[in-house]
Amino acid sequence: MAKETSKTSIEKALDILSIFSEEPYEYSVMDIVKITGMNRTTVYRDLTAFENYGLIMKAEDNRKYTLGPLAYHMGSAYLTKADYEEKILNILEKIGEETKESVGLARRDGDKIVSIYSVEIHQAIKINDKPGTFYPINRGTYGKCLTAFRDDPITREQLEKMDFEKEAPRTLTEPDEILLEYEKIRNDGYVTSVEESYAYAIGVGVPLRSPDGKVRNVVAVSFFMQDGYEKKMEDIKRVLFKYQSEIEKYLR
Repeated sequence: MAKETSKTSIEKALDILSIFSEEPYEYSVMDIVKITGMNRTTVYRDLTAFENYGLIMKAEDNRKYTLGPLAYHMGSAYLTKADYEEKILNILEKIGEETKESVGLARRDGDKIVSIYSVEIHQAIKINDKPGTFYPINRGTYGKCLTAFRDDPITREQLEKMDFEKEAPRTLTEPDEILLEYEKIRNDGYVTSVEESYAYAIGVGVPLRSPDGKVRNVVAVSFFMQDGYEKKMEDIKRVLFKYQSEIEKYLR
């Protein structure tokens, strides 16, 4: 994070609040001081304000803070605002039944790419992230697809200012290769991810257009690498394309 002196009091408070969306999801005052570099008085003051509003709450046993009921209420309001219907979840379950793999749907709001739904009825091991998780723009089906179809395309100059770590064997980290991947996704009309976020993790996704023709959502299937995974990717792609227009009917 930026140095404390370079941010307004509101930005500092939001920095503190955003920490609670990351594991381990509970933090003491001193934990936050170490993470943010802010002084203890500032951290305690902001935590007290958030607690009074119900955005966070303090556990009595270990005195650590976690997200509070208002945060849950706001998250529920976000999902309602997004106009996602139970019918979409039913379609994702159909995709899960046909592919026997994990299925998810993500949305882009501004610069943020966030998981909305996750269905894992056939996976013994959890492979999808929980709803509410944010995704990077350089790897994985969600981040790459929704960035590739942005209204204001990411430029090479913007990518050069970002730091991308090699999270897995095939993580894209260089601006040129990332831009080429975006172009490929737009031309192909679908996205694939092979060992970009985790070793042996594979994903296939298709963009979803809203009534105005813009891509704000993506549906994807993820699974672990196995013999013949290339054919499996093709089979999953066909299933996703089959349900693509059906999901789009319920998007705004």
